[in-house]
Amino acid sequence: MDVRWLEDFLALVELRNFTRAADFRNVSQAAFSRRIQSLEQWVGTDLVVKGAVPVRLTEAGEQFREDAKIAVDRLFEARSSIRSNQFDVMSQARIAMPQVLARSEFKRVLDVIGQKHKSSFSVIVGNTNDVVARYLAGDADILFSHDCAAIPTHDKLDRHDRLVIRQDRFMPYATRDPVKREKFGFPGQQKSPFPLIAYSQRAYFSRLFEHVLERAGHPLPYKLRVQCDMSDVLKEVIVAGYGVGWLPRSAVDRAAAEEISPVGGPEWGMDIDICAFRPSGRDDPKITAIWKALAPASAS
Repeated sequence: MDVRWLEDFLALVELRNFTRAADFRNVSQAAFSRRIQSLEQWVGTDLVVKGAVPVRLTEAGEQFREDAKIAVDRLFEARSSIRSNQFDVMSQARIAMPQVLARSEFKRVLDVIGQKHKSSFSVIVGNTNDVVARYLAGDADILFSHDCAAIPTHDKLDRHDRLVIRQDRFMPYATRDPVKREKFGFPGQQKSPFPLIAYSQRAYFSRLFEHVLERAGHPLPYKLRVQCDMSDVLKEVIVAGYGVGWLPRSAVDRAAAEEISPVGGPEWGMDIDICAFRPSGRDDPKITAIWKALAPASAS
């Protein structure tokens, strides 16, 4: 039995849709369905009601759900515990950060701690979901990530030490070209929706976007033009003038700021934090020294 089958099943339980769950697990829908079928064969009975939309679990599936979650959590906790015991023999400080922050924050982090502590670093980079998962699995000592009280990055991070490095803002951007910008008509009308450059559903920033819409309290008419989970890709599409898209301000470098600018009023943006996380109660001198170096930077 492959542990990935359990993770697939739990994703399907949460999202209640094969397409969205397959996208979240970063596999094709056909491969995802085969893995669910393999799990059912291993268990010996159907776990999902065939053809039900949204997905519903059978009685056996409901019974199996909690056991599957416990099994996955215990496996990753065991791996994390074993890896944490190897800290004393490891020479590198392991950092995880999403690609969107790696571009804007990694040099800033090195300027704060690199020269002072003479540490060597290994850096895990990817989308937010992936780097958070790897950090929680014990693959990194410190995680840098966007976070906010309204939409936490991950519920398990509330049990970890947290430093706010600086504040960022998540808001809509559009090309500076006045002709294209006027055609977008942001925030749009029912008869004339604006073109949206959006994050894929599994992205953390997609959750922030949905929160902005809910908080606004009135509809935002749009038609989806491009969808991706990487901010750098969306930024290039916005620069090219294909539509309006939400970005963290930290992702808009000097060159991009000459091509795009915020659009709409303050109600379409929200403040978010750039944070550092580390496991609570773990006494590692190297990581503690780095954490103490980060603390003054967070207060400045």
